[in-house]
Amino acid sequence: MEAKYLCPSCRNSLNVGDDIVFVGETKTGMKGIIFLSAELGDYTTHFSEDFNPVKGNVVKYICPICHFKLSNQKAKNKAQVIRINEEGKEALIVFSEIYGEYCTYEIIEDELIRSFGEPSDDLELE
Repeated sequence: MEAKYLCPSCRNSLNVGDDIVFVGETKTGMKGIIFLSAELGDYTTHFSEDFNPVKGNVVKYICPICHFKLSNQKAKNKAQVIRINEEGKEALIVFSEIYGEYCTYEIIEDELIRSFGEPSDDLELE
């Protein structure tokens, strides 16, 4: 079983092939579809044709199924999803909402397990 990503609200799968799918929205109201690589640490991203965020700008991630905003309440400009790994263990994945900023965290039971990219200082675990 490959890793499965879930919306923390509706718990539906966000996996499409080798990617995770989201709706993205910028502060200016531009909306589109975002595909992120499902492999932790791989920052390959694809956007729908008319969605062209600018590097450095905040993109809010939204569940394409229930429309829940995936922003993490404890860390500014971070989104979160649930990841079920190959062994069936559940983790919280927190990642940057700033386009072009590469930082991702895997958290299990309030403990930071792994980080990828360039860690930022605003992640709170408790």
